[in-house]
Amino acid sequence: MRIVFCIDKNYESLARVSIASYKKHNPNAEIIVVSEEPLPKSIGYHRNIIIKLKKQFRNRGEGDRITNTAYLKLFLTDLEYPNIIYVDADTICQKPLTDLLKIPCEYINLCESHKYGEKQAKAIGNKKYGLTGMMVMNITNLRKINFKERCLEVEKNYPTPETGWQHDETCINVAMGNKLNFIDKKFNYCHNREYRDPIPESEAYILHFVGKDKKDMLQKTAYDSVSVIRDRIEGKSVAIVGNAQSIFSKKYGTKIDKADFIIRFNRGFIKSPKSQGTKTNLLILACELTKEERESFHADYVANRSGHYVNEVDFTIGNEERAKMSNYIGSQPSTGFMAIDICLFFGAKSIDLYGFDWEKTKTFYNPEGYQTQHNYAKEQEIIKEYAEKGFVKINS
Repeated sequence: MRIVFCIDKNYESLARVSIASYKKHNPNAEIIVVSEEPLPKSIGYHRNIIIKLKKQFRNRGEGDRITNTAYLKLFLTDLEYPNIIYVDADTICQKPLTDLLKIPCEYINLCESHKYGEKQAKAIGNKKYGLTGMMVMNITNLRKINFKERCLEVEKNYPTPETGWQHDETCINVAMGNKLNFIDKKFNYCHNREYRDPIPESEAYILHFVGKDKKDMLQKTAYDSVSVIRDRIEGKSVAIVGNAQSIFSKKYGTKIDKADFIIRFNRGFIKSPKSQGTKTNLLILACELTKEERESFHADYVANRSGHYVNEVDFTIGNEERAKMSNYIGSQPSTGFMAIDICLFFGAKSIDLYGFDWEKTKTFYNPEGYQTQHNYAKEQEIIKEYAEKGFVKINS
């Protein structure tokens, strides 16, 4: 799977969040950024391809907010790949895109616009107007029908539609006409836009923050406060060590210590190195520990799980991130669940779970009769689905 973005330096912060979301749900995807100038690797791409446009497309009139970069998508048939998924950098991926690739694609698969698209379709004489913020593109076939040349001819000669400036999206809709294949809107669903048959935004595979809704996008789980450890996780093997009593019946220690990055939680003090390993790179706290207790882990980083906990730490995971997860699973997320989400979001190469049994045995340091605030059944359901898709490995 190849996922392609076209961006410039003005979109770096959005692209960083967007790319991380695609990596989280599609860990084996190759992320390609197309730009006119080289962009920093910290955005999260695997490859940066430079296409320098000879013509200046931007500033077509007063109020025109579309930059030259938007027109790069007209040049994607210059790429060497047979097929790609193109996405705008103001999109968030919420589910794996394997179902998207199962849909046959002759030229371009894309989604119909929201209600405003009816005006756009009428203005250009089409039955439907396609949103080009997500396109599955059969590059091989598009080359055969001169996709780029068709679009540039429209850009040059087609009169501006009454709906507004004639941008890259209109060029594609006019040039391709009935060669566009419209697929379910869940693959590119626009945030805060009116649809005739709306769906919950949580059901969208790709959620698109069109127009001026970019602040809403950045409020998605982005883990900005945790970015100091992004490079320690991205592309690395991670061991997340839980605190179920059952861990002491195993000999995981050597395997745990071989991981590139090791995460532990709360009062999960190392009592049995042969079972728990000895190293700690990140300690996440949802309780208060003394300085001596924190230092006993010899962790590279110590974090509070949210602003509700008071410990001297390197960083605090934002309350808004925890709150979004709470809405998703219906209760406060466990520290382990949050750690898995961080590692998925930052694109770990592999995530191994140890000492997770979702209350088959009690947390080894909790007293008898302790009542948890977490929905372990729901968390187990989600994590098992991750495991089935190869995102994590549950060592039991």
